[in-house]
Amino acid sequence: MNIEEYIAQLPAGAVRRRRNGSYTVVPRTRMGRLDADLLDAVNRAVREYGLGGVRLAANQRLMIDDVPESALKGVVEAVGLVGEDCPCAVQSCPGSVSCRRGLQDSMAMADRLEKVLASFEFPAKLKSSVSGCPMCCAEPMVRDVGLFGCKDGWTVAFGGNGGRRVRQGDVLAENVSEEEAFAVIRKVLAFYSENAKKKERTARFMERVGVDAARSAVL
Repeated sequence: MNIEEYIAQLPAGAVRRRRNGSYTVVPRTRMGRLDADLLDAVNRAVREYGLGGVRLAANQRLMIDDVPESALKGVVEAVGLVGEDCPCAVQSCPGSVSCRRGLQDSMAMADRLEKVLASFEFPAKLKSSVSGCPMCCAEPMVRDVGLFGCKDGWTVAFGGNGGRRVRQGDVLAENVSEEEAFAVIRKVLAFYSENAKKKERTARFMERVGVDAARSAVL
């Protein structure tokens, strides 16, 4: 098995080729969490293969950069689980678990949201995030699906986008319960999946169809 065949049989996003010919290995870190075993495994791999260390990406992912081809299989095997276990990984702030401003448990909400997203097939990539309060530290208002906690429940936003063509998401529900929030999310995702063009992100979709159409589909 050559190196390209080896990479192809790994989970999506597990290994990325760099311009200088080396590779980046991406350990699996759901919602930015690293337990003691993963920390030990990464540390052993970095030391054993004489690597420069690790990098934290903006999307809460851990990157082991500059892995030479000769060490790639060894690093992947040493780290264990790599790549994404969910094609639509959800970013989250600590929320009420460890933040004094947190009003809701954003980590638990993000975990549940990942499972909901995994049940859909989307026409384009989809980014989501959950914040535990209206400070929106996880930037849910510029994500395809965004949730943030408030005193009496959750606010649901849809159609946000960062990058060069920034768009603030449209608020579809405010101060709703967890179950009500997910009912809204499932309906708007179904509406998007059925009506979006191929490779059309939610921001461009919402600009095309309008927020009233999305709200009608939800309500």
